[in-house]
Amino acid sequence: MNRRALASGLLLALGVSTYAAQVAPTTSGGATLSGKITLLLPPKVKIDPGGSVVWIPGLTVNATATANSVTSKDKRFDPRILAVPAGTRVKFPNVDSIYHNAFSLSPGNTFDMGLYRKGASRDVAMKNPGIVRVYCNIHPDMAASVVVVDGNAFSVVQADGSYRIEGVPAGRHEVHIWSDVAGEQVVTLAFEGGRATDWSPELDATKYQRVAHTNKHGKAYPKAKNDADRY
Repeated sequence: MNRRALASGLLLALGVSTYAAQVAPTTSGGATLSGKITLLLPPKVKIDPGGSVVWIPGLTVNATATANSVTSKDKRFDPRILAVPAGTRVKFPNVDSIYHNAFSLSPGNTFDMGLYRKGASRDVAMKNPGIVRVYCNIHPDMAASVVVVDGNAFSVVQADGSYRIEGVPAGRHEVHIWSDVAGEQVVTLAFEGGRATDWSPELDATKYQRVAHTNKHGKAYPKAKNDADRY
């Protein structure tokens, strides 16, 4: 997994540490990792922790099927954060009454959907683990991230900060968390079979700043005189 931490053009520091997690009994044979994520934000900035993903690379666990689409809707990508196992084909349907052009310049998973209208959908295989930053070549405010994971032991953090991964094998495993405003952290946790591990870190996003990204040609977006100029 790429350990550079970027959030919509934001470069943040990578944190690596060990953590003494709390362990409690559980009824299942495998271990469970869960907790609640807290974001530390700049003054007057309100962002929920739902732009985060927790994962344990290289593990295949008994997990329910996950979503594999990012929809262009109301000039936004929905969801703004998606996590999928490597090799998944991710769909990009357009339900707006205008054109969109989803693209990514992320190394290992570059793609360009081209222009397509309402009712159309394009898809692409996310082959390599990493953070795939997705933008629209027409609308500069549209941004999403696809976290491509080696294995399927991952959880997209909910808006209240909660997450849960079940069926983790016993032993010491490297656990990653990535946030679109706080970057990536890596810790090593010890898991015991049949017991639950609580890991509830605070993510430092106090230096978060939104930075403009370029279009698919690496150039600044042209200024629009009015909204109609954006198709």
